[in-house]
Amino acid sequence: MVGPMTNTFIDRASTTLKEAAKTMHERGSQYADTWGDDACLHLTKAIVKKYTKQELSNEQLKAISLAAFIDQKYSRFAGGYKQDTAIDLIPYIGALVETMNQWDNNSTNV
Repeated sequence: MVGPMTNTFIDRASTTLKEAAKTMHERGSQYADTWGDDACLHLTKAIVKKYTKQELSNEQLKAISLAAFIDQKYSRFAGGYKQDTAIDLIPYIGALVETMNQWDNNSTNV
């Protein structure tokens, strides 16, 4: 009898996702929850308002901040591959996806 089908891509991605989750939880326990209700977005809010004359919600500001973090973290690959950079990038992309999903869901329910 043949065993369950294996998928090398899924196996490798799953291993990396587990490592990313472990790193995220370790680092997350070392810092305050800057994304909670009292999100630390003061400078982002000020810059957006200065250049757009708009006041955005904290969720919109989080999406902008996450996009900037992702750009910055991704740019580190210009210096070559480093595993920590790749592992650290994954949760930021995940948080951006969920932030955008929540924004999209909330804006369609208005």
